[in-house]
Amino acid sequence: MTQENLEKLYQLRKELHAHAEGAGKEVRTQEILKKFIRSNTSLKIVEEGKWFYCIYEGRKEAKEKTRIAFRADMDGVSSPDGSVAHRCGHDGHSTVLAGLALELEEKKPERDVILLFQHGEETGEGARECKKTLKDTNTDEIYGFHNIPGYPVGSVLIREETFACASKGMIIHLTGKPSHAAYPEAGINPAFVIGELITSLPDLLEQKHYKGMVLCTVIKILVGDEAFGVSASEGEILLTIRAHYEEDLEKLQDKMERFVKEHAQKSGLEYSFAYSEEFPETRNYSTCVETIKKVSDKLGLLSVYPEEPFRWSEDFGHYLKDTKGAFFGIGDGETYTQLHTETYEFPDEIIKTAVSMFYGIIEE
Repeated sequence: MTQENLEKLYQLRKELHAHAEGAGKEVRTQEILKKFIRSNTSLKIVEEGKWFYCIYEGRKEAKEKTRIAFRADMDGVSSPDGSVAHRCGHDGHSTVLAGLALELEEKKPERDVILLFQHGEETGEGARECKKTLKDTNTDEIYGFHNIPGYPVGSVLIREETFACASKGMIIHLTGKPSHAAYPEAGINPAFVIGELITSLPDLLEQKHYKGMVLCTVIKILVGDEAFGVSASEGEILLTIRAHYEEDLEKLQDKMERFVKEHAQKSGLEYSFAYSEEFPETRNYSTCVETIKKVSDKLGLLSVYPEEPFRWSEDFGHYLKDTKGAFFGIGDGETYTQLHTETYEFPDEIIKTAVSMFYGIIEE
């Protein structure tokens, strides 16, 4: 990649960073990216409302080659106070995909390439909606990456099978009966069942019941109101459950639901369950992982093989339900600021590495 193009990408990344938008609201973000691509390439842009993709048509004599797609997410991280910022590096991901567009325009490889700019990764909804693009374009393989702190800058993180965990938000609501605080025995207070659930989590998570790691994190607890004369009758607990494997996530969910049902019924409580921000496991195809390994080696990059899947979730797994592909990581730096923190910003020095990896996959 030329230095001139790199400078263009640095400026693009900064512009995207300055105009972060939440999941499903990436309007100006799309405008910035489409303007950049139209100004610098001849790639066809297909608009899909919440997202868009670009088509690069290779040489006609190479039509027997697989059609390959690359995906970048565009949304920022939303905070409880309503602010949005690029604290996960999606501005960098989109910049890298725009950089790949520059390389396609300049080098004109043989095979057809799809560049998919996806909305709504942070909520787990974007890829579920965007995956129809792969069918619409007859795509054979799809690749994506994430920048990851804690690893040498520019290193390539590669895993067979599961790269990132499955997870979902679990909302448990309990309804009892209020009473005077002086006579709590006359009411039904949900606090005790919520407490029993929390203290029983170590047993519910016992490793012998599962194929891989499972985890449950308490996010929020709400019981009653600030009324000191009334014993609580309404309670809610929000948890995030996650697992290396979807089958384990389903097993954990079932165990927790059965626990709540049993204890709620004994106490005379009504109960309900709701789920939010559901992510599949991101499970790589072995042949595509081999391609990533080969490209990393050819580029002379440091390949790192993490022993365990990453605990965070990534909705890229939706694509891999229907299409061959793989997801990899690129190191931000061993002491780099963690994702989703206030001071995080995508490191520009890995843009060239990421673009080179994507283009190398096209040529492999």
